[in-house]
Amino acid sequence: MPDESCRNCGTELQIESTCSECKQAIQQICPECGYATLERIHLDCTLGLEMVNKSKQQLQTQKVDAQ
Repeated sequence: MPDESCRNCGTELQIESTCSECKQAIQQICPECGYATLERIHLDCTLGLEMVNKSKQQLQTQKVDAQ
């Protein structure tokens, strides 16, 4: 369950960074004291992105080989 308030001062956390795949928050930061949560890597999104990149590379290799 994601943090909603700072563990140090209780201020509501703001989104610091988002997942490039699903756009959900992966890290939050406190605007008051600067406390930052650990990054939460989405395994499904990471694996999905790696598979897409691998498929693109394979297609590019096939195009080069065909020429």
